[in-house]
Amino acid sequence: MALVFPFDPDIRRASTIPARLYVDPVYLELERERVFAHSWQLVGRIDQVAETGQFFTAEIGNDSIVVLRDGDTLRGFYNVCLHRAGPVAHGCGKRQTLQCKYHGWTYTLNGELLRAPEMEGVERFTPEDMRLRPVAVDTWGPLVFANLDGKAAPLADFLEDIPARVAPFRCESMRYVMRKEYELACNWKVYVDNYLEGYHIPVVHPSLHKEIDYDSYRVEPHRYSSIQHAPLRPVPSASAASAERRYDPSRAEVPEAVYGWIFPNVMLNVYMGQMQTNVVLPVAHDRTVVVFEWFAANPPADPATDSAWSRLVAFSDEIQDEDVEICETVQRNLRSRVYDRGRYSAARENGVHHFHSLLHEFLT
Repeated sequence: MALVFPFDPDIRRASTIPARLYVDPVYLELERERVFAHSWQLVGRIDQVAETGQFFTAEIGNDSIVVLRDGDTLRGFYNVCLHRAGPVAHGCGKRQTLQCKYHGWTYTLNGELLRAPEMEGVERFTPEDMRLRPVAVDTWGPLVFANLDGKAAPLADFLEDIPARVAPFRCESMRYVMRKEYELACNWKVYVDNYLEGYHIPVVHPSLHKEIDYDSYRVEPHRYSSIQHAPLRPVPSASAASAERRYDPSRAEVPEAVYGWIFPNVMLNVYMGQMQTNVVLPVAHDRTVVVFEWFAANPPADPATDSAWSRLVAFSDEIQDEDVEICETVQRNLRSRVYDRGRYSAARENGVHHFHSLLHEFLT
């Protein structure tokens, strides 16, 4: 089976990536090693590690990590005791040490082995060699990212222009509001492909199509990211159509929606005074979990009872339900004997082509 596949950097000539990358389990293991382990992953929030000793755990590909606050320093480690591979943390919480849940080996917050019970008399045992292995961590706004690659480019190189483009929305000062998870019967790349183009909006999302200026919708690729610009349509005054609108740009500080994507699986949807993060997590080659978290500059006291917030979330649910249906249908059809590689719309699918070019770069 060929792991390498040809890819043309010119979208006008290029074909999409082969169907086998979506339906064959071997590619997911390759992606976990070559893509997820070498890219910045959104793993948590600053408010989870605001105080010394606070920690949370996360998964990146096949690896478990723990992120913690040690005084003024944010640290990340593999969640693996080097004695017998037990975990040194579970879930989230607050401790002044980390302790392996297998044999009780204890570590300081900077990863040093503090106590190894009943290891007296063991020859050539050097505690300094058994310290926890570090993981690179960094932050932007309320978000915490981690990278397993010791030679990775800085987080800023992956974020590129996104912080500047969303600065008018004040995302960096936004606070956490709520979280939802969706499970889909599709490969993680099907969901990312779908996210990276507005081409499907008129057909799949008729309600969203009424809200945005589709003719002005554009995708701007960068090195490791892309930005989708979606100006909101003005609301006509004193008309029946205005009553059907979900977004009123006259009530927003910034009259557009900005969708930022960070390779390979992180999305930032910013509009109407809020930011929604989507993290696309492969569970299997044909199953994906998408974690949504909402942030706001002026968060509601109770999202469940705040009418304006409830409308935003309900509309997000509607769009997500539509995306789930089409993505799951595409996944089934990718197994068809008549389909292998398609073609890109040069006018509308440059974001998808850019994603596939990065996959090709990292995989081959």
